[in-house]
Amino acid sequence: MIPPSKRSVLLALTDTHHGFLKGVARYAREHHWHLVPDMIYSAKIPVGWRGDGILSFIGGRDDLAEFILSSGMPAVEISMVRNDIKLPRVEGDNEMIGRLAAEHFLERGFRHFAWAPFMDDVVNDERYQGFANRLALNQLTCDLLPTADSRHDNPSSRDWSVKRQRLVEALVRLPNPVAVFAYNDGVAADVIDACDDAGLLVPEAVAVMGVDNDALLCECVRVPLTSVCHDLEGLAYEGAALLDRMMNGEKAPTEVIRVQPKGVVTRRSTDIVAVDDLQLARALRFIRDQYTNPLLGVEDVVAATDISRRLLEMAFRREMKRSLNEEIVRVRMEKVKDLLITTNLKIVDVAAATGFTRPRHLFRTFRKFFGISPKNYRIAQMGKGYSL
Repeated sequence: MIPPSKRSVLLALTDTHHGFLKGVARYAREHHWHLVPDMIYSAKIPVGWRGDGILSFIGGRDDLAEFILSSGMPAVEISMVRNDIKLPRVEGDNEMIGRLAAEHFLERGFRHFAWAPFMDDVVNDERYQGFANRLALNQLTCDLLPTADSRHDNPSSRDWSVKRQRLVEALVRLPNPVAVFAYNDGVAADVIDACDDAGLLVPEAVAVMGVDNDALLCECVRVPLTSVCHDLEGLAYEGAALLDRMMNGEKAPTEVIRVQPKGVVTRRSTDIVAVDDLQLARALRFIRDQYTNPLLGVEDVVAATDISRRLLEMAFRREMKRSLNEEIVRVRMEKVKDLLITTNLKIVDVAAATGFTRPRHLFRTFRKFFGISPKNYRIAQMGKGYSL
């Protein structure tokens, strides 16, 4: 067995998302690996390189797959995109990613949905199936937008302007308001841009959600992007751990190791509730604008509308299937979860930022809603101690 301090691992990554790099780097520091990052900078296969193991994201590189398979070294693929290649692999739970997206939109009252794929592969299919199957439980269906990048495209459809026109035309045909779930943040950013070309407001006409929660991208698009937090750092860390076990002589698993997503991070692109009732829409917007105010109460929300408390309460029960006060608490709980996942704020600061006058009140309400304390929820979401 090779001493751990002497191990040399090639990063054969055609997708160099910073989450992947952070996860592998953390494992390498903890286990004294030497990482070989040549391909990250040159994209060239290091023919003749001899080391102890390979961590890969092969993508469309058949030549890279051939190199890895012929090397004879332990290797782990951190993706299901190329499930035709026989390698042990770690992947996200794509069906759960789709379910989380559907539940996020359903909570906001949407009744029209669309899926924006990247290409025709197994990962796209798993995310779509998770999304569509969850909608089907509510007797709802999902439209399909054009594929952003397909191996089967004819040459003319590879032109960017042709693809954009196809997307714009498809978006215009959808009923409004519509909730669009995109394969990743890049595809979602393209949908938001196409909505601008089509004269469709985001999120008022089209609510858009991506996957990966790449903050560098999500915060820099025209409308800040809501995203499912696909745990790419944890995925790469688990891939490195599997590779380590294989370099120790452990037999490669026959099943794919799945890493759970960490939740949905809500930003402006979905921060709306899809309802036809104008007074109800006003009340919902007022709650989302004022939830940080610890004095916010039912009468304040009623005052933001032109109808009586009784009629507004009836509208909430009819459309939202909950009371007005329950909606105030639900919005606060949603924001608490976001802060627990995406920040290192102390619980007392989370309470202050979400309209709770005392941390103890937040603690009791959170446990009532989710059956777990805020602290333990954060620990469970953060896994082995990594942060976003």
